[in-house]
Amino acid sequence: MQKRRIAFLTPEFTTEYANGGGLGNYLNRISKALRDQGHQPEIFVVSKETPGTFDFEGVLVHRVGYTERGLAIRVARRAAYLARFHAWNPLVSLLRGALALARGLRRREREVAFDFVQSADYLASGLFVRRHKRPHLVRCSCASELYAQVDEQDTTYRRWAARLEVASVRRGDIAYAPSQFVADHYRWTYGLDVRVVRPPSFIESQVATVPSAQVPDRYFVHFGQLRARKGTAWLAEALPLAWTQERELRLVCVGGANPQDIEGWGSAWGDRRSQVVWLGQLPKPELYAVLRRAEAAVLPSLVDNLPNTVIESLMMGIPVIGSAGASIDELVETGVTGELVPVGDSHALAETMVRFWRKQTPVCKGFRWESPIARQMRPECAVENLIAIADSHGRVIHRIAE
Repeated sequence: MQKRRIAFLTPEFTTEYANGGGLGNYLNRISKALRDQGHQPEIFVVSKETPGTFDFEGVLVHRVGYTERGLAIRVARRAAYLARFHAWNPLVSLLRGALALARGLRRREREVAFDFVQSADYLASGLFVRRHKRPHLVRCSCASELYAQVDEQDTTYRRWAARLEVASVRRGDIAYAPSQFVADHYRWTYGLDVRVVRPPSFIESQVATVPSAQVPDRYFVHFGQLRARKGTAWLAEALPLAWTQERELRLVCVGGANPQDIEGWGSAWGDRRSQVVWLGQLPKPELYAVLRRAEAAVLPSLVDNLPNTVIESLMMGIPVIGSAGASIDELVETGVTGELVPVGDSHALAETMVRFWRKQTPVCKGFRWESPIARQMRPECAVENLIAIADSHGRVIHRIAE
């Protein structure tokens, strides 16, 4: 395969946000997979750190600072001032970041030629990328209006951000999503032709020998972003139902959560709230040590996009109790690598947890994940599929011309 030079434009990356961020984690993996096969990926990331270029584990990273000047910035600031609406400030920040990424790319393209550029719909990171003979891919990493509805954050800012994110998808040459769930959403809601390309799957860091935090001898784990759309509130509601059948069932939660939410959930658990251990954010080696010891991972997202939490669990042979939808069903094979329950059904979720706790399920911890989608996500296949979709740009234009 011909070696390629690829530019990735992103509002987040591992160098800026070490222990979180699904998009940043994906870019860390795909850039390493490309590097290992002889390609030359370069990351352009908006950063509050001093702008500059450095090598990160064999991948060139360009930090760009937020742009202060530009017509879009002036218009947005003027609108915010006239409206006296401070919620517009994050929107101005979004535009500043997208413009900075486009300018950083243009500067670099004066020095080298990229075979293709990839941005993300998240925060409209490719909104200002100019048309060029090289293709511009847009990865649909989120469907923010869906997320906003579930998280009950359907604010003016979120609605405007969603419009700009969709505009950035339209401006690209090719759009794709990691999940069929999100691809279908863009197709049905906006009439956009969004294809599906699976991300690479591998554990990119060492696993700690033992967790540094104290955990129970037996437990389920719930990790990642602990919020409504990830099913945390649903899980909190199901736990008391499960405890009526299995009084010793315990849960370990790893990730950031709103303290008020934690207090609210805990107050509903009464004297059993001590059976839920909150560890907060952990470095990846520590997180993986906690995950590896769990009986199962409870990851019942209401909406999602092929979440890293589920992928990491399956790669480590940890069964997943997830939702029958929201892209979790694209990853989990019922009765083989986990179980799926109807979205929002607390009784079904509780019953499933009880069955796993009692080991009354055919799913055994320590399995080898070898489903068709697992094969698509092997690093060499993920790289091949990404390059193939970029190469299809010329053929698509040719068919349209005919």
